[in-house]
Amino acid sequence: MKIKVIGNISDFKNLEEDWNILFRLKNNYSTFQSFEFNYFSWKYDLSKSRNILSIVVLYDDNSIKSILPFYIDRRLRLRFINDIHADFCDCLTDIEIDFDEIVKQLKSNFKIKYFNLINLRTDAYILEKKLPAYCKLTLSSEYSILQLGKGVFPDNYSQYKSKQKTEFRRIIKKHKDKKHELIDCNILDFPISEIETLRDDMIQLGLRDENYLLANQLLLIEELYNKGKIILSIVKTNNKINAVSFVIKDSTQYLTWIDMFDNSKMINIFNYISLITVLSSEESVIINFGRGGYRYKLLNFIPQSKDLFSLQIFSSKWQELKYNLERNIFWFLRGVYKIFKK
Repeated sequence: MKIKVIGNISDFKNLEEDWNILFRLKNNYSTFQSFEFNYFSWKYDLSKSRNILSIVVLYDDNSIKSILPFYIDRRLRLRFINDIHADFCDCLTDIEIDFDEIVKQLKSNFKIKYFNLINLRTDAYILEKKLPAYCKLTLSSEYSILQLGKGVFPDNYSQYKSKQKTEFRRIIKKHKDKKHELIDCNILDFPISEIETLRDDMIQLGLRDENYLLANQLLLIEELYNKGKIILSIVKTNNKINAVSFVIKDSTQYLTWIDMFDNSKMINIFNYISLITVLSSEESVIINFGRGGYRYKLLNFIPQSKDLFSLQIFSSKWQELKYNLERNIFWFLRGVYKIFKK
């Protein structure tokens, strides 16, 4: 097996056909492993900063066998492309990967302070083979799913007691003046101006900071929408959008990726209820609430939580110590922020 590293966008574009072949081989890849997500993330966002494209390709004389969508950021950390916005990260492969050989190849060609591969599910292909002893694998986050049979929500989920169902009905009644729509690229052009207006309102209300949904991220979202990778769950009063969720569709699994909403009380929960009601009335579905243990999702919908892992490889003990210190400080400050926010 031979190894090469893709370092420019034209060679990246030339991978599209082989990428799509690998992507279709297995059914547990997500849209975050798709060519579109990775290519347009690089084109519109990551290529604009001091990042180094470092996609690892394993191939033989006949075909490409594995693609590992890496890049090196300006702090010399090797990462998955757009890992900060990808709920799940992984490589694409048709073979068992010798990760030790890949690490050696990358270290011999690039200056890397450490490898930081995050958002790995338990079935990630990069974790398929026993990792070298120098790899540090840690539990880092979680995601949650709701498995529903075809039926009338919330009666089609046995975990809900009468109190929970009554609360859903109360929220629906509270927003009876609002209209829910589920749209895709075949129904409507991407409503960019309405989304920008809602984003600006959220920033002005203090619900998000000024870096929320910048132009480069909206370009990525629009590309995914136009490619049929994303549908929109929208709540409106008359013609004004009160809430929108960008929902990633992978077969019969729907992932609520990014949520936008105004200051109408419980409007995001109402959007979720409406979305789940429509989808589960048509077929058995899995609703994936995405990365993060958000309290309001767990309390309202009682989904099943699953673990996410991160994998680090450090160039020295000092880098490992520095990483752990920065991580502990981050979580401490985040905890303090949440206390004061209350």
